[in-house]
Amino acid sequence: MNATTKLDSVAIGATLVLLGYGISACGGSNPAAPGNNAPVGATVILTANGLSDAAPRVGLGSVVRFTNNDSVAHEIYTTPHGQHTDCPALNQIGVLQPGQSRDSGALNAQRGCGFHDHRNPDDFSFRGQVIVGFDAGVPDPGAPAY
Repeated sequence: MNATTKLDSVAIGATLVLLGYGISACGGSNPAAPGNNAPVGATVILTANGLSDAAPRVGLGSVVRFTNNDSVAHEIYTTPHGQHTDCPALNQIGVLQPGQSRDSGALNAQRGCGFHDHRNPDDFSFRGQVIVGFDAGVPDPGAPAY
């Protein structure tokens, strides 16, 4: 094998490695949250009457899936209203049209993560707190400021 053939082989190999990386980086993602491979720890369903679970518990590193079974759109963000700085991973949910589901980002800190419907910030039936990394027997973190 001459030097040119060796260089061509190295270039082809490097190209295949890069192509393989690109394919694996795109594969296996959750269609509800592109690029997020974290496990779904809980699902919160939004209905005309409010939330199916206003205090879902999830393990560290997992996500919360929000599903809109209402006939109107909802816009889920973290607390406090207007600032949305408590748990930025929840801001990935955003606007949910009727019938849509979307996952939060991975929740990696043991804490309570407040959330609300930005379109209805004063409606208590669309407020909640994700309890991250606390077992059922451990006292919950304090209520968030909405």
